[in-house]
Amino acid sequence: MKKTTVVLTLTLLVSLSCVAIAAEPANRIGHSADLTLVARTEAPPQATQATPQWSGRDEYDAYMALANEKTPAKLIPLADAFLQKYPNSIVKADVLVKVMSAYFQSNDVPKAVDAGHKVLQADPNNLDALAFLSFVFPFTFKGTDPDSTAELSRAESDANHGLEVLQKVQKPANVSDSDFNQYVATKRALFNGTVGFVAVARKDYAKAIPALKAADTDNPSDAFAFERLGVAYLSSTPPDYDNGLWNLARAAVLAKAPNSTAASSAAAMQQYFERSYVSRHGSNAGEQDVLELAKTTVNPPDGFKVTPAERHKPTGNKAIDYFYSLEDTIKAGGDQATQVWDQTKGQSFGYGGKVVSAEKGPDAGTFIVGIAITDESKASDTADILLRDNQPDAKYLEKGSLVASFKGSIADKTTTPNFSLTLDGTIDDESLAAAKEAAQSKPKPKPPAHPPAHPPAHRTTPPSN
Repeated sequence: MKKTTVVLTLTLLVSLSCVAIAAEPANRIGHSADLTLVARTEAPPQATQATPQWSGRDEYDAYMALANEKTPAKLIPLADAFLQKYPNSIVKADVLVKVMSAYFQSNDVPKAVDAGHKVLQADPNNLDALAFLSFVFPFTFKGTDPDSTAELSRAESDANHGLEVLQKVQKPANVSDSDFNQYVATKRALFNGTVGFVAVARKDYAKAIPALKAADTDNPSDAFAFERLGVAYLSSTPPDYDNGLWNLARAAVLAKAPNSTAASSAAAMQQYFERSYVSRHGSNAGEQDVLELAKTTVNPPDGFKVTPAERHKPTGNKAIDYFYSLEDTIKAGGDQATQVWDQTKGQSFGYGGKVVSAEKGPDAGTFIVGIAITDESKASDTADILLRDNQPDAKYLEKGSLVASFKGSIADKTTTPNFSLTLDGTIDDESLAAAKEAAQSKPKPKPPAHPPAHPPAHRTTPPSN
């Protein structure tokens, strides 16, 4: 039964894979399981004792009723009734695939994901469900979720299993080699892309890079995979700025291509590349040349290099000069960068600045406060410091709040899209009191005169990175 599902879904999926990249996200699944049971639903099969079979004509007719229903709102209750009446049906996994697709088309991604997991309970080798879960995971995962560690493990397991199942799929006689190879490449790109995404989330960049490179080889039009590959290169130790910036540029131009599924993230991808480029090069000179070149080829040309910026000149401010010196040394890479960072972790650092972002942290009662301390970062609303703070009044901080002083222990760093330090620390009481007073003095917004007629639709637009 499971082997039949894998092979028979192939015919329709091959045709879908040719347009999957250009389609909107909700159409990436389409009706991939509609032909799963073609061979056995033309008439109730006369099975032998050793072969799974229908319980009777009623089950077959009930299945055909939902199989022929194309409206998601009508299909879902038919499927629910069918599964309740025939919980051990031979078509259970196929019905659940239809439910998964129907919920996704209805913009109810959480229920589609739940249905996908139920498919795998009924049929662990179901490629439709494995591919769907791998496709949607990077757009629904939140690192702040309490179960984020378990979610990453499950996604990695599903993606790796998908790669294993995909290797065993046999080409049907009536499918051309090119269509079959395109089908395999499309699915393989999804699975490798998710393996790479999980590795990036875990900061395991050595594992992320080969997985994402494989995904980009199979699908050279996936802007999201190229962006994640760029982040992995830039976040490695030492950072690979040339490959990192090239892949960010590739992502930016792909996102702006006609019918790109990353169109809604194009502006964010462009900005991420620009900030990363300027951070490395010191200016935007040559930036457009890189973008133009990235339109024409997947891989950087031989000898491609983005020259690093000159080291910062002393300002006379000890705190700023220390920050700049650390930035210049770490971004240069090499043994010295490693040694300096090893000596820096755990050291105390403090100064003052402007809040450019403030949000709840992953742990209860914590806040992540982005603070700009350099003049250029203040002008561009870019965080030089990410302060992990558990002071209750930190919740009143908002963009534009001034911090007279902060202090903390240096815990981590980032080099992309700009250099920043992560500190575990606190903000002075006077600054928090001023932020609280400002927040409480704001007039509360008036409720709308009339409630909206319909609740907002669940968004499926992938979040920008």
